[in-house]
Amino acid sequence: MRQNHTMFDAIGAFFGQLWRTANFWRISPLGEVRTGSKLAGGLLFLVMPFGVAGVVLVAFGFDLDRVDRWLDAQGGWLDAVGTLAFRVLLGFILLICGALILGWLFDRKNPDRPGWGTALGALIVGYFCAMSVFAPL
Repeated sequence: MRQNHTMFDAIGAFFGQLWRTANFWRISPLGEVRTGSKLAGGLLFLVMPFGVAGVVLVAFGFDLDRVDRWLDAQGGWLDAVGTLAFRVLLGFILLICGALILGWLFDRKNPDRPGWGTALGALIVGYFCAMSVFAPL
């Protein structure tokens, strides 16, 4: 049977291959981390997508110094967009935590309602999300 593959499957396969490669070699990008450790593999995985992006940019004729200067010039609005996206994500997590806590409080007759541990975990995660969402910058 033939399966339809989407772009997301290709992206997942690409990052999966990067993960397997990084955890096979486990070469530390930092001098303080022992080469061969699991931490070295994880750090190498974090470095590899940026290395691939740099190779692609150079292959298309971009100068990495000019790209770096352009990113520095765009720093203000990029920082604002990143902060907004992070706060929206934390707000969504806060809504999920609120739904779990409300389900634990008011859905007593449902046998599938969240338990004590789920409610306590949601309360802790929700607290930290709320502090991050509503904290002044």
